[in-house]
Amino acid sequence: MRRTTTSGNTLIHRPGRENQQLVVHTLNRHRKSIFPPWPDWTSRRLIRGHLRKELEKGFEFRLKKLSLELDTALHQVREEANHALVMGKTHLRKEQMEFFANTYNEMMERFNELSDRFLTGLDARFERLEKFKSPTIRKKEEQRIDRAVDTFLATLDELVEEYRAIITERVGHDETF
Repeated sequence: MRRTTTSGNTLIHRPGRENQQLVVHTLNRHRKSIFPPWPDWTSRRLIRGHLRKELEKGFEFRLKKLSLELDTALHQVREEANHALVMGKTHLRKEQMEFFANTYNEMMERFNELSDRFLTGLDARFERLEKFKSPTIRKKEEQRIDRAVDTFLATLDELVEEYRAIITERVGHDETF
């Protein structure tokens, strides 16, 4: 307890009493509860509406972010798949070119063998042609030999062209049979 005097009057100060008076004075001044009161139903609906909008915006943001991440991942997978396809196609094209070149060489060797046998057979036919005494038979046989030569050479040319067409043929995934 502390005493002070002012112009002859003695005042007694009590610290506990002052604190009590300050608390009472503060409560009287505000006269409100410590916790804020619940808003009315209209305000509650408004607050809930705002909360719902904020949640929706948050979900929309997360959905857009996930969508962007998914698109990025899909793009990366596509790029990797395209790279693998290009590398695989390059290897397959090389093998395909080697296969067709080897097959073409084998085919041309067979055609040359067939041509040699055919020409050897033609020599024998021309020798036999000269032995015919009848000019009519000789002429008919000569025409038959000429047609056989033309047919043989045309067939060889056609086979070579068909083989080239097979080599250059492009097969797509959207073609139907």
